[in-house]
Amino acid sequence: MTDARRIKLLIPAAVAIAVAAVGGGCRSGGTVPEPGAILLRVDLAAGAPAPDELRVYVYDDTGILWSDVREPAQGPLVPQSAQTLGTILIQPGESVGTLRIEVRGLASGVWILDGLLEVAPADRAQGTFVVVLDSMLPPDRDGDGVPDPIDDCPAVADPQQKGCPSAIDGGVDAGADAGPDGAASCGDGGCAPQGTACTTNDSCASGFCADGVCCVNDCAGPCRSCNQPGSNGVCLGYALGTDPEMECATGMTCNGAGACGKAPPPTSKANGELCNGASECMSGFCTDGVCCNSACNAPCQNCGTGACQAVKSGQDVPECVSPKTCNSHGSCVQPGG
Repeated sequence: MTDARRIKLLIPAAVAIAVAAVGGGCRSGGTVPEPGAILLRVDLAAGAPAPDELRVYVYDDTGILWSDVREPAQGPLVPQSAQTLGTILIQPGESVGTLRIEVRGLASGVWILDGLLEVAPADRAQGTFVVVLDSMLPPDRDGDGVPDPIDDCPAVADPQQKGCPSAIDGGVDAGADAGPDGAASCGDGGCAPQGTACTTNDSCASGFCADGVCCVNDCAGPCRSCNQPGSNGVCLGYALGTDPEMECATGMTCNGAGACGKAPPPTSKANGELCNGASECMSGFCTDGVCCNSACNAPCQNCGTGACQAVKSGQDVPECVSPKTCNSHGSCVQPGG
């Protein structure tokens, strides 16, 4: 890869220098190091779990520009804030047509989040764009590893993104019953989407039937499943300290990220007792230095007594600090808000 074409995760200090302003919505103004380059701010959807690494995929009309680029290159991802994971500088050099971007969020090697974005050539001057990672992973009915919304040929496998082959006649899905490794070998009823009940791999658009539902991947290994409540179709790790399928060895338990690990100490402390971590508390929550009855981690919430309470007419360190303050309704606002 030449200097004209590179991709890297910017540390917050570098972002402050590079970005003039990042506003709301899907796109916002900003400055970038060179014409044609973009800054991609990666945000978490509300309630989405935090990943420990990102994988970036970028395509243009000629094919793959980047595939499976890890950010950061080494070590775990350190989020910029609770909402923003970081900002990625994408310098494509010479490219053709619209940039099609996918950012995946992984935890302990398991794909748990995904975000997609398209940037037309005329829009690149806007400089800064936002992609939001969500736990509902996108469909890939041809099984080529490129999500349907940004796939140049979603009906037939085209992992190199070189355009639809001539086998497709007028947009008919010529590969619906002949996909690679059974990924698109669906019956007359069509390919079942992610999260749908299944019994065989070849009934699913993704090509994977795991734990009785069509899953984004094979969800293999201990301490993970694809049918957890509210997350059908997404391979997620079981909660810390549990082992519902009894897959871990003696003295081990699920570590919360899809693997077995050393069992945590007994959870014996009651709400209001001092703690250093959630594993010490019967409730499973350690907030503001005490065992709490809930997560209580939103701005203007405090758990000093062991029961989550609203903070009103004052600061809530570190979630709501000057120049913001908690108003009389318990909302974190700017002065005068």
